[in-house]
Amino acid sequence: MIASGRLTIESITTERNNNSLIGMEFAGFNKTGQRIMGLCSTGGMTNILITDKYLSWIIPDMWTMEDAATVPCVYSTCYYALYLNGKMKKDDKILIHSGTGGVGQAAIYLALYDGCEVFTTVGSIEKRDFIRKTFPSIPEDHIGNSRDTSFEQMIIQGTKGRGVNIVLNSLAEEKLQASVRCLAKGGRFLEIGKFDMVFNNPLEIFAFSKDISFHGILLDKLFSAEPESKAYYGTS
Repeated sequence: MIASGRLTIESITTERNNNSLIGMEFAGFNKTGQRIMGLCSTGGMTNILITDKYLSWIIPDMWTMEDAATVPCVYSTCYYALYLNGKMKKDDKILIHSGTGGVGQAAIYLALYDGCEVFTTVGSIEKRDFIRKTFPSIPEDHIGNSRDTSFEQMIIQGTKGRGVNIVLNSLAEEKLQASVRCLAKGGRFLEIGKFDMVFNNPLEIFAFSKDISFHGILLDKLFSAEPESKAYYGTS
């Protein structure tokens, strides 16, 4: 989003003096030689890093360093969103946008593991095929298009008009509005995108008459949180 010019660096970090703004996760060795992985605010692509004890974890023996480097950001985002805010549980119906992305795949794995009914969206035929091969338990009619708002009809038909309990959203503008309309009564909307927040785009307030809740999932805010908050999120 920054490279395309849709978001500015300031929407991600205020650390302009940092030599490297790239990298929110890392995998490496601590001073005792133990393999660890974790989260950092910026500058994860480096040889030396001061780690946060609340946001770093021991790497399981069966994982490679390459495996570990892909885990902290996407799975922390999913845990923060789906469990701490979305209260995901068995038999929930969930719409996960951009299912072939890192967060999307992690969210699908967790939702299927917990016995949820998963709907997802993708942006191409190749990505649709990837979902079918990687997650064969997801029916063809539960895979929609992330490039337009046609997924709204998929949800209406797939839930017999009731809607889903949870939306994990990364789409913007009219697609965000359509995603809100996909919620059932008492549904939870989990927004991991920043575009609409940064530009203060309006939200149709009528949707809240269904007793829904809207959660901004800002994982980067954990880096400046109080130690007790980090401990709660990092060890829950």
